[in-house]
Amino acid sequence: MSLIGKVIIIGDAEVGKSSLLSRYIDGTFPDRYDQTVGANFLIKEIDLTKRLEKVEGIPDNLKQKILEKGFKLYFWDIGGQKSVLPVVEYYFIQAVGALVVFSLVNKETFEHVDFWVSKMKEFNGDIPFILIGNKADLSDQKLIAKSEIEKKAKELGVEYFETSAKLNLNVDDAFLELALQILKHAFRG
Repeated sequence: MSLIGKVIIIGDAEVGKSSLLSRYIDGTFPDRYDQTVGANFLIKEIDLTKRLEKVEGIPDNLKQKILEKGFKLYFWDIGGQKSVLPVVEYYFIQAVGALVVFSLVNKETFEHVDFWVSKMKEFNGDIPFILIGNKADLSDQKLIAKSEIEKKAKELGVEYFETSAKLNLNVDDAFLELALQILKHAFRG
């Protein structure tokens, strides 16, 4: 049996959360927008074989167990409509990690990052998370300065990835980094 954990993907509606998850899990990019109502649930076995040996702070016996049995994350794509948030807050509970996503072409979604982080912490305390600026393929339409994003990431004390679900830019790297952070967090001394 694999080691398992629950990850939530949060952020405003239309930032590309479902597209990122579809790209990561299935290797596809949806050709049309379907709004997530409530939550969507997907599972992926994470291949850590290439990076696990380099990770500090995880006991060797656990590394061996992960390599033998695997490591699965259950991804909960949470709908980003604040009007239904009281209904979907249940899905936040018991998460071991999160991806907080905003759109690089919608400044308001970036301004709401603190809201989503506070909701995540309300239900899960101090769990590892990654900040993702999605839709990097629309670079000519970017509305948020990279320096402003880097300042926010530093303030939150997290890694930042600029992704494009459409072009598959940095998607695997962001998910893999979160998986490694979850393991480090779980076994910190």
